[in-house]
Amino acid sequence: MKIVSAEFVLSAYKSSHYPNDDLPEVVLIGRSNVGKSSLINSLVNRKGLAKTSSAPGKTRSINFYRINNSFYVVDLPGFGYANCPKKVQQGWEKMIEEYLECRPNLKGVFIILDPRRDATDVELSLYAWIERLSLPVATVLTKTDKLSRSELARRTTIIKQALGMEKPVLFSSITGVGVPELGNRIREMTA
Repeated sequence: MKIVSAEFVLSAYKSSHYPNDDLPEVVLIGRSNVGKSSLINSLVNRKGLAKTSSAPGKTRSINFYRINNSFYVVDLPGFGYANCPKKVQQGWEKMIEEYLECRPNLKGVFIILDPRRDATDVELSLYAWIERLSLPVATVLTKTDKLSRSELARRTTIIKQALGMEKPVLFSSITGVGVPELGNRIREMTA
């Protein structure tokens, strides 16, 4: 998939804020600090479109990025560790739940994982939830440049077995590995 245009459109905190142009959407969901913003920037080959931070929990809204004027990549707040009150995190959970369960434009879900971390009950619950919603799902393992080839293969096998998933997209925003495959998966979901 060739990206010719990419723009940040808006941040939403409730459904009345979502874009109303009926373009298909794919969503990125994962733990805080897993590399969703870097993934977006690499996908569109544009630094700084999605704001990155070394501190977990900086994405606090649902962010819509219009790509090629034909679909949206939607970035959800990360789950897990974030330096904010529990009440704020619970608000994010409600916002995410409303988006995933009620958005008719949603055509697919990309679950973003760091292969250096073991899958937890949170990830298992997330996969089960997406399956109940009958949404197409793909897994992306980010930060693959931080592991040797053999360690990445070992960790990928462990994660696949723990989550019962198919072949993930191996991705690195540093080396560009996985960008074409991710683009192809997005195109399949939004076609």
